[in-house]
Amino acid sequence: MLWGSRFDKQPDELFARFNNSFHFDWRLYDADIRGSLAYAKALARAEIISPHEADEIERGLLCVRDEFARGEFVSTPNDEDIHTAVERRLYELIGEPAHKLHTGR
Repeated sequence: MLWGSRFDKQPDELFARFNNSFHFDWRLYDADIRGSLAYAKALARAEIISPHEADEIERGLLCVRDEFARGEFVSTPNDEDIHTAVERRLYELIGEPAHKLHTGR
């Protein structure tokens, strides 16, 4: 759950099912990834992340986009929406720099 670290227990199952929109908004993967690519470049220009981290993030995001395009992206029950799913997969691919993409959002 995206906001899970703020709470002591998991949300009610009915709420979780209602709140999960990945089954619908996965179609937005390309727009979400394009936005994240632009945001990573902005973070690098502002010297919030290093050029190397920006390159790693870009490489990972392009890989995630390719997985979606080929129909090979595998979602998990914790993927609430497209943004959460992309960030989760990006972290699996590149590790810690993926968490920096969320800076300032």
